[in-house]
Amino acid sequence: MTSGTSLTDAATSTGTRIGRYFGIVGMIPSLFLVLWGTVLILSDSWRGRPDLHQLHQALSGWTPSSYAGALLWILPASLIVGLVLNPLQFGMTRLLEGYWGSSGPARLILRWRIGRHRRRLDLLDDRRKALRRRRIAGLDRLLQDLYAEDPRTWDAKTRETRRNELFDSAAGADFAGLRAAEDALFGVIHSYPAMARTMPTRLGNVLRGAEDRVGKQYGLDIILTAQHFSLVAEQRHLDHLRDARQQFDMTVRLCVVFMVATVMTCGFLATDGLWLLVALVPYVLSWLAYRATAASAADYMTIMATVVDLNRFKLYESLRMELPRNSIEERRNNEKLMKLIEHDRKVSVRYKHPAAGTPSTGDAPPTPSKTP
Repeated sequence: MTSGTSLTDAATSTGTRIGRYFGIVGMIPSLFLVLWGTVLILSDSWRGRPDLHQLHQALSGWTPSSYAGALLWILPASLIVGLVLNPLQFGMTRLLEGYWGSSGPARLILRWRIGRHRRRLDLLDDRRKALRRRRIAGLDRLLQDLYAEDPRTWDAKTRETRRNELFDSAAGADFAGLRAAEDALFGVIHSYPAMARTMPTRLGNVLRGAEDRVGKQYGLDIILTAQHFSLVAEQRHLDHLRDARQQFDMTVRLCVVFMVATVMTCGFLATDGLWLLVALVPYVLSWLAYRATAASAADYMTIMATVVDLNRFKLYESLRMELPRNSIEERRNNEKLMKLIEHDRKVSVRYKHPAAGTPSTGDAPPTPSKTP
C-alpha cells in the first residue's frame, strides 16, 4: 500500500464521517430554521400582522421550476446556517449544561437555579420516602389481616420477606402504582450528582452525575481518561459511542434552533396581538427537544460507562501498567495512575513491558502477510 493511497483513503474516510455527521446534526435543524423564517417573511409578518392569504398565494403560485429555484437558495442558506452553528456546538452544549460565567448577574442566576434544583432533589427524596411508607403500611395491614398478628413483632428479615411475597401475589397489585412511582422518583434522584456538585440545569445535572459515577468503581476519572479510551477502545465500541454522541448533538442543536426560532417569532409578531401565540409552537418544540437532550445525554453516558467496562484493561496495557489481580488492587493502581495523568511528578507507578515480539491487548492487530 503506497503512502499516497493511504493518505487518500484516510482523507476520504474522514470526509465521509464528517459529511455524515454534518448532514445529520447540521442540516436538519438548519433547514427547519430557514423554512420557518421563510414562512414568516412570505406572510409579511415583518411589516404587520401575518397575511395568510398572501402566504397561500405565494406558495400556491410556485411551479416546478419555482420549486427548483427555491431549493437553489433554501439549501445553500441551510448550509450556511449549519456551518455557522457547527463550531458553536460545544458552546451551545455548555450553555444548556449551565456554564454561564462568573459575572455578578450570572452568579445570581446560578445561585437561584442551583438552589431550585437542590430543593427539588430534597422534595423528590421526601416524596419517594412518603410513597415507600404508604406502600409498607398498606402491606403491613394486609399481613396483619392474613396472619392475625402484628408484623411489628417479627424480626426485620421475616417482615421484609413476607412483604415481598405479598407484593408479588395478586393481593399486592393495589400497591403496584406506589412502587412504580417510587422507582420513577429513584431514577430521577439517581441522575443527580452529589448535593455539593449540583448544576443549574437538568442537562447539567444528568451529565455531571454520570461523570461522577462512570469508572469510579475502578478508581478511574472519566474526564481525565476519555481521550485515552477513544484511542484504545475497539472500533465497534467507538462506533456505538459515536452514534450516541450524534444523537445527543442532534437534540442539542434542535433545542437551540427552536429557541432561536422562538426569539425570531417574538421579534416578528411582538406587536401583532394574539398572533404572538404562534411563538408557542417553536417554544414547545424547544422544551421537548431539551427533555430529549437530557435523555440522550443519559444514554450517551451509559454507553460511555460500558466502553470503560470493556476496554479498561486495554488502557492499562497501552500505558504499560501491570494488570491488577482483583478490583481492590485495580483501584489502588488507578489512584496513582490518575495522579500521574494529572501531571503529579511525585507519584511512582511500576510499569510492565510486554516481551519482545508479543503484541499487547491494547496494540493494533498485526498486518497480515502479503497485504498490499
